[in-house]
Amino acid sequence: MTAPEGADIPILAALKAKDREEVLRSARRRTFAPGEVVVREGDSSVNLFIVLSGHARVETATAGISPELGPGTFFGELGIIEEHARTATVTAVDELTCLLLPAWEFRSLLNEHPEMAVPMLRVLIARLHRLTPHEH
Repeated sequence: MTAPEGADIPILAALKAKDREEVLRSARRRTFAPGEVVVREGDSSVNLFIVLSGHARVETATAGISPELGPGTFFGELGIIEEHARTATVTAVDELTCLLLPAWEFRSLLNEHPEMAVPMLRVLIARLHRLTPHEH
């Protein structure tokens, strides 16, 4: 038995199957060529990106290059949540296919399904730990 579509995407896994299917139907899919810039630091934040296949490189002017993002990961949430410009440039490493959720839809989903915030927070905390030295 295989997992329902989208169940392997951590921020969508907490949703009921019906709600997850609705998100997957309404989201736009886009494929980026290797080396193509997906978002550029400083640009306006319009979509949340969920990686379906391929890998993306994240680079900021201050922190440099972060570990690559792969299937099931996401990016673009900070600009949407805080309603500010992109904080990093994201480039496709290989052929990259993403789900694009418009900002208004993503915010609406978070309001309707606050349980989505827990896996997002785990990812954000892990990213923060990679960027800042800390003691255990």
